[in-house]
Amino acid sequence: MAIEKMKFVQVSCDLEHLNDALMTMYNSNLLHVEQAYNVIDEDNGGKLVKSDNVYSEYCNTLKNICHRIGMDINVEKSKNTYTNEEIESFINELETKFALVDSNETVTLNEDDKIALEKLSECDFVKIHKCQYISIGLGRIPVESYKKIDMHDNKFIYVNLHNANRYYWIAYATSNTYVKETLKVLESLFFEPIKIPEINVKKVIEEYRDKIIDVYAYCEQQCTICKLYDYVAQFDDKYVISGFVPVSKVDAYKQKFNSIPVTVDVLEAENSGKCSIPTLLKNNAFFKPFELFVDMYSTPKYGDIDPTMFVAITYCILFGIMFGDLGQGLLLFVGGEILYRKTKNRLAGVVSRVGITSMIFGFLFGSVFGLEEVLNPVHQSLFGVREKLFNVMDGSNTMTLLIGAVLIGAVLILVTMLLNIYKNIKHKEWGEVLFSQNGVAGFIFYGFILVGIGMMFLANNNIFSPLTIGIFIILPVLCFFFKEPLSHLLEGKGITPESGWGNFVLETVFEVLEIALSFVTNTMSYLRVGGFVLSHAGMMLVVMTLVEMTGNAGPVVFIIGNIFVMCLEGLIVGIQALRLEYYEMFSRYYDGNGKKYQVLTSIE
Repeated sequence: MAIEKMKFVQVSCDLEHLNDALMTMYNSNLLHVEQAYNVIDEDNGGKLVKSDNVYSEYCNTLKNICHRIGMDINVEKSKNTYTNEEIESFINELETKFALVDSNETVTLNEDDKIALEKLSECDFVKIHKCQYISIGLGRIPVESYKKIDMHDNKFIYVNLHNANRYYWIAYATSNTYVKETLKVLESLFFEPIKIPEINVKKVIEEYRDKIIDVYAYCEQQCTICKLYDYVAQFDDKYVISGFVPVSKVDAYKQKFNSIPVTVDVLEAENSGKCSIPTLLKNNAFFKPFELFVDMYSTPKYGDIDPTMFVAITYCILFGIMFGDLGQGLLLFVGGEILYRKTKNRLAGVVSRVGITSMIFGFLFGSVFGLEEVLNPVHQSLFGVREKLFNVMDGSNTMTLLIGAVLIGAVLILVTMLLNIYKNIKHKEWGEVLFSQNGVAGFIFYGFILVGIGMMFLANNNIFSPLTIGIFIILPVLCFFFKEPLSHLLEGKGITPESGWGNFVLETVFEVLEIALSFVTNTMSYLRVGGFVLSHAGMMLVVMTLVEMTGNAGPVVFIIGNIFVMCLEGLIVGIQALRLEYYEMFSRYYDGNGKKYQVLTSIE
């Protein structure tokens, strides 16, 4: 319901403690950090801090090695520090140690191949390759061929390591004298050899795992620090990290640096120089999901108005009217609330809240899953009516429904004008306050016409006279027409338009005509609210007709029909209500163009 107040916070330290300060800032999750070039200028003598990021290459090399040997890196906080020479030496050691591994061959192994290799590894691959007089091999052989091995005059011995599906995995041993003869026999039996690695990769991985993880964690941390130097401004021997923190979090942010000798300066957000103040919306639990719609359009500027509460209220009302059904609204509420609590998805939160207003208007319309007479006794008891409070499908109510929709639109247009007047008063833009179509002049013009039409139809009283027309219609139109020169006059810039009187008159004539037309089209646009009430009721009438026609299958048709209407109509109504928010309301009072408050949680 408001925009969080910000403070501009600067942390200053010497070079020795800069890295610790940067990591503390990064891990605080409180600072909207600003790039250093926004903080320095010719007057303060600041300069950018540059750092060669060699750690990025170290990280990539270590990741490639781990990928090649099939090791996952679970990043943890480094327990040690390393010099660049130590890191490079360790990387060279790893590349030398694992250079004997042919990654192309190991990648092609299936799970059964790996099982067989795992069993053979008990004999130690290094010792197998060091044998001088005995040749040892590994491979798989089809089940039919396996049964025929002993039918040959073998000069080798073999052992079954594993069997699955259509193969046996065997290891054989023979003297060097009979290697060729042994291979011929095995080839005749469709033996498929598997290369025995020269080292036991798993064993070596376990030896190096802890240090690989520790070195990688250190390199990643240093890589992050190097990237954070973009946010550091240097003033002589002081290094400054600047950004914005919500007022309520300033003390918590300062406490993060208690263990580091730094200076924390807290300034007013407006004293941030070239830095654009970010916006953090602050809304209660009910309205918070509707920040989604505000973010989709544009974040409000800092110091501007937060439209979230107004959006939430109007969107819920418009959706509820157009989707008025007590039963379907209950399902929207329950389903949306469950999903929102589990996932914190803001759209699910919106669905749960519009479900509430759908239930309210569904009750007033007397509709429960398309059953239009279920609530009649309740209405008769509560409201003293003959059937129900408002029968949407009654033709005599159609005009009332449409006029009511237009009146709702007119009221919302007037409210958005008031919001625009309030916003411009805050920014002291008096020309917009007084002379614009969404300011005082527009409010008087539009409000008088509405009141005049209402008096004519409701009280048979015509308030349109030459005097009232001159004051409440012609005078506001003249304000629209001369808005630019009058605004300049208030600002002390002179009354002459920038483009000259000739161009000004020609352009403004069409602008005033467009303003008058926009009042009509914007008001008529709300007819869709009444139209979708009828549309929803009509679709449910079709469903109920099909239920009656299908006999025993009626309950199934009833369920499927309600689901279909909820999905289709719910989507259409949701889009139409959002359209009214953006095009008919936001366009009158909301500018956006703000910068969203975002803490630094990752660096690409």
